Amino acid sequence: MTSQNDSKRRLTTRATALALLLAFSTAVSPAFAESGYDDEEEPAQRDTPQRSYTPSAPRNQREMRRRKYFQEDPSRVDAGIFHVGFAAGGNFYIEPMVDSNKVPTGDFFKDFGFQAGAYFDYDYSELDENIPLMLRGMVGYKYILSSVHVFTFDGMVRHMWRWSEKAAFGLGMGGSAAMWYRTVTTTSANEEIVILPSLLLGAGFEFQPFMVDFKWLINRIASDNVIMGFELYFGFRL
Repeated sequence: MTSQNDSKRRLTTRATALALLLAFSTAVSPAFAESGYDDEEEPAQRDTPQRSYTPSAPRNQREMRRRKYFQEDPSRVDAGIFHVGFAAGGNFYIEPMVDSNKVPTGDFFKDFGFQAGAYFDYDYSELDENIPLMLRGMVGYKYILSSVHVFTFDGMVRHMWRWSEKAAFGLGMGGSAAMWYRTVTTTSANEEIVILPSLLLGAGFEFQPFMVDFKWLINRIASDNVIMGFELYFGFRL
């Protein structure tokens, strides 16, 4: 009887524990389902907007996009209208005669010669802004004083008076750097190369595409034996 009572108590205890376990699991399951991980993540997903990542262009590409190529900028003044010209003409040079001690004798060498050269002009007077200015350079060759070969570079700034679209007059001032290849004296066969700078004054007419240019050059400034030259050019500009 005692063993039967013990077995009944054990069965009763097990049944009671099983009933409590089922009741607890039934009460917890709906609460767990309502507060699950999916329901907790949805409010966070609704509150935080979705962001899409777009890779940015490299810095050098962004700078290239901001640059302007082959586009007109109305705030920019053009750097002049460039012309290339070719001209030739005659010259007349005067050089004082000196004795063996290089003292002027009072007599002069005087002779006609010729020259030719290429002109390079930046003409600002042809712009819409009507700037009365021209920058002129020339590279050329001169034959002067019967036996002197001169290779020269001239540079000048000119003030322009424009009469029409194709006609203008200019006065200018500048300098010249020349290399003279000559005999030492008129009676000596020895030759020398002399570098002579000079002051340059000029005037000329522009009848597009033709040009007339006059130059007065003063060599050996601040010296007792000043060499002067007068040059006249006729040519055309491209």
